Amino acid sequence: MAWRQAQDISSLAYSIDRKISLGYHFYIFDIDCNREGSRLCFSAVNCKNTVFSKEPVVFKSPSGLYIALQEEAKERINYIYGKKDSVVKQHSDIHLMNPSILNRNFLGQSRFSTLTHQTPYHYSVLKETKEIWPENVEKSTTTGLPPKYQFIPQGIALSKTGGELICLWNKEIGKNSFGKVLKTNEDFEIFSDKNCPLYVCPTYIAENGNGDICVSDVRAVVVTDAGGMLRFRYQGNSSDSNFDPYGICCDSSCNIIVADMKNNKLHMIDKDGAFLYYVTYEGIRMPRALCIDENNHVYVGEWNTDVIKVIAR
Repeated sequence: MAWRQAQDISSLAYSIDRKISLGYHFYIFDIDCNREGSRLCFSAVNCKNTVFSKEPVVFKSPSGLYIALQEEAKERINYIYGKKDSVVKQHSDIHLMNPSILNRNFLGQSRFSTLTHQTPYHYSVLKETKEIWPENVEKSTTTGLPPKYQFIPQGIALSKTGGELICLWNKEIGKNSFGKVLKTNEDFEIFSDKNCPLYVCPTYIAENGNGDICVSDVRAVVVTDAGGMLRFRYQGNSSDSNFDPYGICCDSSCNIIVADMKNNKLHMIDKDGAFLYYVTYEGIRMPRALCIDENNHVYVGEWNTDVIKVIAR
């Protein structure tokens, strides 16, 4: 009974503000949104060539891997997404169209990634794609990867100072596994602290409001400052014997929210790594991907779902 009471005290129930319909069941892999939460992109393991009819979804990654959204202007968006051996940035323009001129064949054209349910319709015209990693490095003809590095890309986040933060992993298993974080617009990498590797297999990544870089790794969230110095490792609350972090985001108070998919939990920790409470909501089930808007609404992508749940305190 005492343990149950302690668990209740350590949890805070969020309400479901709304549900964003996806039209199909997906194994959500990653999601991101703009500051206002008016536009959302996602990736899923079971990708399909789907035309969406629900706002605010504007893009689905064709690779089903990690993704980030960058809004340059009201009608211009960049989608940054990982592929098997590279990270690309794809430009898109958002337009309006009167639904009376649309027909089934027109909707199926591949250059339209989404249509919304409002009148007039919004649609996204995908434009040029640019590879942002690896950059100016000759690739191996056998692996397709840069011969000196042999890394694959994982989590992606936009940096508030410009450029992208990308997690890289060397694809090794066990004691030989390690990774790093790089910034695309600088000659800057994070990979060790006091000559010890920082990461085993870095996956999801977020930049906190104080400049800290927060990374989900094997059994731990690794947080460094903007210069790459280790600040702390969060390995779960004391009662968590099987902590396994996935999606990660940071709120306006610099608190860090981490998806613990296998344990059906969201962890809220402060900027110094102290556990605050578990975030719960009705029907929580395998939360994997997270993003957050400027009003601290948290967007949750669960494993095997047909909706994105938007939760708030």
